[in-house]
Amino acid sequence: MKNGNEGMSNLSEIENLNKQIEELKKEMALVREDAQVEIMRRDQRITQLEKIDKEHQDLNGKLRLELTRYKEGHDI
Repeated sequence: MKNGNEGMSNLSEIENLNKQIEELKKEMALVREDAQVEIMRRDQRITQLEKIDKEHQDLNGKLRLELTRYKEGHDI
């Protein structure tokens, strides 16, 4: 025959598991938030680097054109 303490023990275990589940849910939310922040930072950095790349390509094109004009004018 089971005593009443077993039922209380099981209830206590269930309560502990529920607390752990809630803590894990909170932790998951924090991890997701951190991941979203990192993704935003990465995307911003990619955008910055793409802008720098475009600026460098434009400048390189201008410098090549200038060099070509210079060479044509000086018959190097």
